[in-house]
Amino acid sequence: MTKIADVVTGLAKALVTEAPIDLLTYQRDCSVIRPGHAQAMVRPTRRDEVVTLMQRAEAARVPVYVRGGGTMYAGGVNPQAGGVVLDLSGLDRILEIDLARGVVVVEPGVRFGALTKALRPHGMTIGIIPVTGPTATIGGAASAHALGTGSARHQSFADEVVGLEVVLAGGRVIRTGSAAAPDAGFFQRYCIGPDLTGLFLGGDATFGVITAVALWLHPVPAFRETVCYGFPSPVAASAFITDLQTRELTRNIWYGSGYEAPSIKARVLAAYPATDPASLPRFCVGLDYGGDEHSVRHDQETIDSLCREHAGTLAPVFNEVYFRRLRNEDLYWYGFAGYFARSRCAILMTSLPTTRLSAFLGVIDQQRQAQAAFTWGGAVVICKRGLHGGIMAFYDEATQWAAAASAADTAADALIAAGCVPYKSGKIWARQVQSFSAYHEILNQLKTCLDPQGILSSGNLGL
Repeated sequence: MTKIADVVTGLAKALVTEAPIDLLTYQRDCSVIRPGHAQAMVRPTRRDEVVTLMQRAEAARVPVYVRGGGTMYAGGVNPQAGGVVLDLSGLDRILEIDLARGVVVVEPGVRFGALTKALRPHGMTIGIIPVTGPTATIGGAASAHALGTGSARHQSFADEVVGLEVVLAGGRVIRTGSAAAPDAGFFQRYCIGPDLTGLFLGGDATFGVITAVALWLHPVPAFRETVCYGFPSPVAASAFITDLQTRELTRNIWYGSGYEAPSIKARVLAAYPATDPASLPRFCVGLDYGGDEHSVRHDQETIDSLCREHAGTLAPVFNEVYFRRLRNEDLYWYGFAGYFARSRCAILMTSLPTTRLSAFLGVIDQQRQAQAAFTWGGAVVICKRGLHGGIMAFYDEATQWAAAASAADTAADALIAAGCVPYKSGKIWARQVQSFSAYHEILNQLKTCLDPQGILSSGNLGL
């Protein structure tokens, strides 16, 4: 009997396959990172099956890679050390909706669409919904530290997590936050002692397998409207966004993003070819307002005035041809990003202070000049504090895959030099994370403690 068979045989209610044809879709995510070579896939339907699998995998020293919807672009689920892909999409139950505590508890395979549909009759939603929400899973978003709708109000997905249930490498089950105490349940994250929840958020299953996620609930916005603002320069836009954040004017903004001049030009001229390019703004900020209509209108008047103070104007054409569609048509995002339909978009995510916006855009311009074989683009997501930036390189996967991966790595170095920080690191930022010697040393110590055989998600975070 092979080691793989020792690990996967006899999981009665789990779907198990070792057939090469069935494993094709489990070799990669949506990133530019090269596929792995999964030897088996297990899709459990119960937490106990995850426990058994992890016990066996540790005993046999078989690698395990954890997969949700497979929509991530950091290479975290690519099984480059071989072994088993643990597909958690079969753990798809909504375990509890506790309106009194304001908490919903779900298994990791629940999709965002299913969860928001279940919450809507209660007039509730969750704080962060990524742009990949139609296919992404809650567990994947937690493991990959997602952002998206709600980031302007709440920051990132991790900030909306109340607590977790996690299976460790040897099969031990722990609960974090208030649920660590017997019969207390999930209602508070920061209690008892150090925040263990944070160890398992954003780590791409490096330290444990998430089997339940508790999230805060929020009322569904009664009113929504999208508005775009145009600015003569990224410097002016940066000052505007900084004012938004420091004055806490993001309370009624469910999504905010910023777009550089080439993206604005491409979108507007595609719709209106006769437009004079010189008339277009050098940077656009799109805001998706949501909340009580009176409160939204009040804040919108203040923000409109703030826009004018920073030499900005309303940009209704960009709102019409791009931003409103992005916010209201799920499939439009997929077509824009490209990697869902054609796997031709290498995305590199980074975090940056708002004041570094110009430096971030400068990196994109550098890549356009130095690596003209690819079509480069970029945008930022506005959070409660700071920004998350995405650099995109569109490429021909059949002929440019290796070159695109190298280009992304070069861009990553340039972002670090510009004062930006790795985000959604997985494998795509692994080399850069390794260069943060003190930080990486602590990560290694934690890995040794929680996963002494090193079987979980080998290669992620540079571990």
